[in-house]
Amino acid sequence: MNQFAEAKELFSDDFDLSGYFDSLSFEYAKKQLIDAMQVHDMPLIFVLGNPGTGKSFLLNYIHQKVTSVKVAKYFTHPYFDEKEFLETLLSLAGRNIAHNEYSTETLISNLKKNFNNLEYTVFIDEAQLLTEDQVELIRILSDQKIFQFVLAMHKKEGNYILQKDHFKSRTNKRIELEGLSDKEIGRYIESRLLANNFSTIAAMFKKSHLKFIAKYAQGNFRTTKKIVKTLLEILNIANREGYKKYSKINDATLTMAVIDTGLIDVK
Repeated sequence: MNQFAEAKELFSDDFDLSGYFDSLSFEYAKKQLIDAMQVHDMPLIFVLGNPGTGKSFLLNYIHQKVTSVKVAKYFTHPYFDEKEFLETLLSLAGRNIAHNEYSTETLISNLKKNFNNLEYTVFIDEAQLLTEDQVELIRILSDQKIFQFVLAMHKKEGNYILQKDHFKSRTNKRIELEGLSDKEIGRYIESRLLANNFSTIAAMFKKSHLKFIAKYAQGNFRTTKKIVKTLLEILNIANREGYKKYSKINDATLTMAVIDTGLIDVK
């Protein structure tokens, strides 16, 4: 297989923890979140950030890698109704529960018997999609200190939600994830390639190329990966088909990658 075809898969937009990158913002947010989870005195923790800054990766990393905290459940999307949500949480205590076997009040009462003092944490990603009823249910469970909740959401919507009466008057912690600096974007691309034995490709990226990518990525981790993956696919095709003009990283191939990624409107 062409080396570019292999290398481009390193920049797929997924939660592969081998792609861990220690940006300053990520490391600070990770430490804040772990510290807050270990203390067990914060019922509600909000992880805010623009799309593509690594909120989901952060939750996934802690869920899979950090053994010093207890994550009871990780909901990747808040698509659930009240009963299913409570039944899922109660099943974590080893209870075999049939749907609609208990009332909402009984489910909450049983949860309180099995979980308390914020010992266990529930992650909810894309929490800006929570309905009013779901938000109220989370408020009830957190107020009774049954579970600690970590709600990851887009920054704009998160700031709006935090002003709601459900949360405004309650003890909570806010953690913000910022974008990558231009230098971090370059370090990420280089380190990802070198760590996977693509030193020849890593050497092709000059400072001007990394500056070009950073200009259009605007600090966004997801966008950075999309640009690099598209660029490597262009190089893959060009080298396979013998298009010499597009077989190296240059202004032409970088511009094509940015256009294909949808960051430049050519209409």
